[in-house]
Amino acid sequence: MSDIFREVDEEVRRDKANELWKKHGPKFIAAALLFIASVAGWQFWQSQQLKQRAAAGAAFEAAIAEANGDKPEAQASLTALSAGRSGSYPALARIRLASEMARAAKDDSARANAISAFDAIAADSALPNEWRELAKLRAGLLLVDTAPLAEIEKRLSPLISANGILRHSAREGVALSAWKHKENAKALDALQAIILDAKTPQGLRQRAELLLAVVRAGPIR
Repeated sequence: MSDIFREVDEEVRRDKANELWKKHGPKFIAAALLFIASVAGWQFWQSQQLKQRAAAGAAFEAAIAEANGDKPEAQASLTALSAGRSGSYPALARIRLASEMARAAKDDSARANAISAFDAIAADSALPNEWRELAKLRAGLLLVDTAPLAEIEKRLSPLISANGILRHSAREGVALSAWKHKENAKALDALQAIILDAKTPQGLRQRAELLLAVVRAGPIR
């Protein structure tokens, strides 16, 4: 008797399953196909991104090699790379391009173009803060020989903090500008801060000690 009830129960479950499949089966199939298509699309997108990054990396390395070799096509290569809209390489190309502009500057106009390039990088909120601060430092150092001390302090002082990774170079820039403008007290303060900082790189410390001796010696008579 129990076998009859079991068979009836299985028949009822089978009928309900068939009814459920007829009602919702197409939806299940459509959802499965959509999921498969989404996964395939994501994998394709990832593959394309990897290819693009690899190509950009190779192009950046080639441009850097051109720049290191002082090849005339280096600036064009870096300019083309800097026009990219995503990834790190366009930003790195902008930084290197600005550096090349600064290195090749022969007059105030060319130097101003390099400073503008660094300023644009520093103002780009989409870039990592460390890169923006590096651009601020480079622009400030390019102005040391021509700008008033107040402008140098305005540009470089924000980079001087207890843990700022660029604080040593920023202090050196302020010291050089202060010495140039005969603000010896400010120059001494900046130089002593460099020397007393235990994490100052040795080469920069030596330059600071040399300039400190010059400042303390006073003007040559």
